[in-house]
Amino acid sequence: MKKRTSIISLALMALMPLTAFSQVKDDSHMEWWRDARYGMFIHWGLFSIPGGEWMGKDYGKESGGASAEWLMHSAKISGAEYRKTLAPKFNPTEFDAEKWVSTAKAAGMKYIVITSKHHDGFCMFDTDATDYNVMDATPFKRDIIKELADECAKQDMKFGVYYSQFKDWYHRGNGKKNKGTLTTPQYLELVKKNLDELLSNYGDMAVLWFDVGGGNLEEANEQGARVRELNPKTVICSRLYSRQVPKKDQIYADFESLPDRTIASERMEGDNETCMTMRHNWGYDQDDDNWKSTKDIIERMVLSSARGVNFLLNVAPTPQGTFAPEEIERLAEIGEWMKVNGDSIYGTHYSPVDFDFPWGAMTQKDQTVYLHVMKWNPESIEFNGLVGAPTKAYFLADEKREALEVAYDAEKHVTRIKVPAEALDSKDTVIALEYGEVKADPNAKGEYLWSKSTGVKHDRN
Repeated sequence: MKKRTSIISLALMALMPLTAFSQVKDDSHMEWWRDARYGMFIHWGLFSIPGGEWMGKDYGKESGGASAEWLMHSAKISGAEYRKTLAPKFNPTEFDAEKWVSTAKAAGMKYIVITSKHHDGFCMFDTDATDYNVMDATPFKRDIIKELADECAKQDMKFGVYYSQFKDWYHRGNGKKNKGTLTTPQYLELVKKNLDELLSNYGDMAVLWFDVGGGNLEEANEQGARVRELNPKTVICSRLYSRQVPKKDQIYADFESLPDRTIASERMEGDNETCMTMRHNWGYDQDDDNWKSTKDIIERMVLSSARGVNFLLNVAPTPQGTFAPEEIERLAEIGEWMKVNGDSIYGTHYSPVDFDFPWGAMTQKDQTVYLHVMKWNPESIEFNGLVGAPTKAYFLADEKREALEVAYDAEKHVTRIKVPAEALDSKDTVIALEYGEVKADPNAKGEYLWSKSTGVKHDRN
């Protein structure tokens, strides 16, 4: 019977007009990304060597300027001078792909995205499109992207690359006179060759994280189509397109990349991701000591998950090829928290109620709701908005899952959970609530009380 149904379905599909198929988007390649929720962003390149300084002047973000990786642009350095000064010094002999991937994995991260070509135009991989690359222009002569891709495959870590397709100060200048185009056929060919190489020579490319799309929709679509052709499973960042392009026209964008360091101000539909720094700068900056605490980072990740947004946390390796001690410390502490509380992040979707609480926020997976208690109330943890009492409540950190005492007010749909005087984890204590069915009260009222940066709403285009 199933075979017959399948044949009939195929016959009916054959009679459908071609335009009907264009309305159906296969997004099965997004399943792993939706479950992952948490990944590592790596900003590394020639810009790491000066660490935000040029000719004795600080151009890093902590001094009010652009981030450290924008040094070439901020200090108005010519392409020739930038290359001549920095490329011969790029020799990160302490780079260890196995150690980097192991660190990300221990931190609980599920995917890695690294800068393969940033705005300075330097390629961190072996390419025939330009000699301005790690193999031809530096004494290091090791394909960093290849080593990381291979190691991620060994450790079962999803691997992707950041690629600056529009801004390229070395190959096409500052773009002020280009009016939204990629300037020349020669540069377009460079981008095409780079994409072909990245998608053909580095195994399963899980993510292509484009950045700063230009205003030419045809060029963006050609690049998106090329990705789909070479690797249909690659997840494509919305920054393939300019932010001025309406979402309905971003046909190759798999997820919406929020503005940098943004925590959404409310629940968001669809697939979304925010990228976040541990301090001010994306690239390595020798003077930037504005570190977020581990609690601050966990809160940002939790609030992102509660809004339905993936969290891509940045590291900025040193010129020697190592993570900063502060990064290692925070990643390890986040990893310890994730070992206990990962179920409240991985595979979850946004909160069942469209607001926060004074104590924190919720995530949900199937019929389990997770209370992320970031501000402890020793009397009780109370919330409204869910209809019915949970069948069980327990601390996620409790291996025995001993039941907590729950009181439910059926008239007001208010649930109170009795808790001890001290939080189990001062960063975020997670309480799991199991329900027969998670049902939100459509008349429930509340506000979004937690914000860690400028928020963004649905209709930002």
